Amino acid sequence: MGSGRHGAARPPIGVLIQQDRVDFSLFTSIMVIALAVMVLIGVGWASIAFWLAVIPVLVAGVLIVRRIKRLAREELGNDELL
Repeated sequence: MGSGRHGAARPPIGVLIQQDRVDFSLFTSIMVIALAVMVLIGVGWASIAFWLAVIPVLVAGVLIVRRIKRLAREELGNDELL
């Protein structure tokens, strides 16, 4: 038997975010700015600014999820080498 994790346990999300703090802070700032545009500048559902701000929110959310999955996969791959 080898050392390390047994099974397919993933590391905590906080650990993964600490590995790439700059990327996650950029993704978060993109989402915050887009949400601010949606709330402050956009008058409502009929505003074009509101709908244009939805795009970066969705894209940043997808990028965050993909980055977390990639970091988890790399973390699990490194444990298999031990």
